[in-house]
Amino acid sequence: MFKFKRSTVIIFNAAAFVCFAALLAVASVFDLQISRALSDGDSFFAQFFAVFGEYPAYLVLPVAGVVIFHNNDLFEDVRVRVAVCVLGAALSVGGWIFFGVQSTKLTDIPHLEGFACVFGILLGALGLWLGSLIEREKMRRLFKFSVFAIAFTLASVVVMQVMKHIWCRMRYRDMLKVGSEDGFTPWYKIMFGREDAIEGGDYTSFPSGHTSSAAHIFLFAALCDVIPGWDKKGVRVGVNIGCTVFTAVVALSRIVANAHFLSDVLVGGYLTYLIFVALRHAFFGKGNYNFKIAMTGEKRE
Repeated sequence: MFKFKRSTVIIFNAAAFVCFAALLAVASVFDLQISRALSDGDSFFAQFFAVFGEYPAYLVLPVAGVVIFHNNDLFEDVRVRVAVCVLGAALSVGGWIFFGVQSTKLTDIPHLEGFACVFGILLGALGLWLGSLIEREKMRRLFKFSVFAIAFTLASVVVMQVMKHIWCRMRYRDMLKVGSEDGFTPWYKIMFGREDAIEGGDYTSFPSGHTSSAAHIFLFAALCDVIPGWDKKGVRVGVNIGCTVFTAVVALSRIVANAHFLSDVLVGGYLTYLIFVALRHAFFGKGNYNFKIAMTGEKRE
């Protein structure tokens, strides 16, 4: 299996950090001016990615649920196998239900709860059936990847939400609503429990959750380690470039939509990427892409 040389990985990540630091330095001075210049919340570009930009994160649970469901036979204990089946089915259906609820960002849906439940059950069942068509060896490799993807999603969501409620940064669109920029704070100023909060305002600008969700697309880069045939140098480079461009475009759209400042999207995207890199190393750093389960007669990792 082709793997990037360690030196190449170090150079790439060093370059990414330098770009991040340089842009964050610019944002530290010109955050507000950049938002003023790019503001166009009614544009198709802003509205399109407000809906579709988060989809990489939304797809983690329903897809991972299918993989977990079809790997229940890795376990010897019947009760564990049943529990794994139930967990996988619940993640798949529940993930699609959540996806259905989020569809309100695309259009108004009558009887949303009922729609989301039917949508989730149908898509969940379809996913479980499609999973049965995947080759067993590929499904085995996807099992550990799915656990990694869920851990990555949970970690990034927790980190983003905790930071949002500590920084309490006012969004630019709320400043536009009240007709004043007095509530603006630089990204490095923590406003936990801020006393100047305006009723109805959304003080969760920093960091950007949308950009964090978009950065989940880097999971495709990890698939290059897992799926045979995806390990060619050209495929890896193309996937990494595509993931970077998608995340950057979503980040830009959030500034245009008046939802975030440049520093918000930089930290949301880069911090999520760092979480991805750290967990990817923890799960796959030794080149082990399968859990060693007791039914095979091997010790667990």
